[in-house]
Amino acid sequence: MEGFIDKRKAMEEAVASIVSPGDAADVKLRKIYDRVQQIQNLTYLPRKTVEERKHEEIKENNNVEELWKHQYGNGWDLTWLFLALVRATGLEAYPCLVSGRSEYFFHKERVDGRELDANVVLVKVNGKEEFFDPGAAFTPLGMLPWTETGVAGLKLDKDGGSWIQTPLPASEQSKIERRAELKLGAEGELEGKLTVSFTGLEALWRRIDERNQDETARKKFLEDQVKEDIPAGSEVDLTKQPEWNSSETPLTAEFNLKVPGWASAAGRRAMLPTSLFCAREKHIFEHADRVWPIYFHFPYKATDDVNIQLPAGWLVESVPKDEDRDLKGAEYSLKVEKNNGIVHIRRVLRCDLYMVPKESYPVLRGFFQFVKSEDEQQVVMQPGGTAASN
Repeated sequence: MEGFIDKRKAMEEAVASIVSPGDAADVKLRKIYDRVQQIQNLTYLPRKTVEERKHEEIKENNNVEELWKHQYGNGWDLTWLFLALVRATGLEAYPCLVSGRSEYFFHKERVDGRELDANVVLVKVNGKEEFFDPGAAFTPLGMLPWTETGVAGLKLDKDGGSWIQTPLPASEQSKIERRAELKLGAEGELEGKLTVSFTGLEALWRRIDERNQDETARKKFLEDQVKEDIPAGSEVDLTKQPEWNSSETPLTAEFNLKVPGWASAAGRRAMLPTSLFCAREKHIFEHADRVWPIYFHFPYKATDDVNIQLPAGWLVESVPKDEDRDLKGAEYSLKVEKNNGIVHIRRVLRCDLYMVPKESYPVLRGFFQFVKSEDEQQVVMQPGGTAASN
């Protein structure tokens, strides 16, 4: 590794074109990180044959100086380039090998170095240790891909290295936010505009999955994502594509949404379910027994903010009581308000869990059974004709 990055003069010249002498340490890191992510990352391009690579005359990078000159490289080498540039500013930085957890969990007792299959950079800045992996495409500054979070790693140094643990991000850093402005029809159908925003790791994995797809495939992907959360038979049409190539901005898409039969008649009243985007949670942890621990890829937070305009003359008779159940590791809240013919629903599901032992499964299952029960709460309404006759 040191042989690959040991090009001090070339790196000092390169970093001089990126940062200003008066920049604060965190500003320097931001500028260097952004510049490295602008370099063509060969790891994330479509798979090509050897002959195609020869035709493109892609040369191997033997060190960071050659990588900087060519302005392309694989993700592994780009992360080491970041390390070299950061060191050229005078900041204290270390190379680290970590073990991704997408397929297995690392145990150093196995003494298998092949399991340390990813690289990150540890930088000491403003009295704190922070981890970076700009070679992982679409990864925001200050975050790691989910497979590299909460894992053991080896910080390399001339004395043989030391074991480290990468941090696990909080749920606030990876959010799904749905905002809907809908109208309820006299026959119970919902129709209107839906905006969905993904941030942090929620945006990252989607950008990676769709990085080499065309606009048509991406449209279908996003529409299918929404359909997984809403009742079967609903219509979803993407009207605005998100920004796919950024690592920092939220992945935000806009849709036209139509849900038939969302409100139902109950005698002289109509019933309006409060939770439109809860289809995924309906069948989670249905079995009473568990053999293995429960593994969540990463903490997340899902927020639904929905305004439903009622038909003229319809009245709201009652709304469910506010609910907020907080188990520390997970939280659910539901708040329903009525105001001048509009029903406002705000639902939040937070999950800060990672690995839950099977012994704690009854508590976890009980929480999600509670979520399912609360999601079945309904707003009681009087349709226009009924309200007038009363």
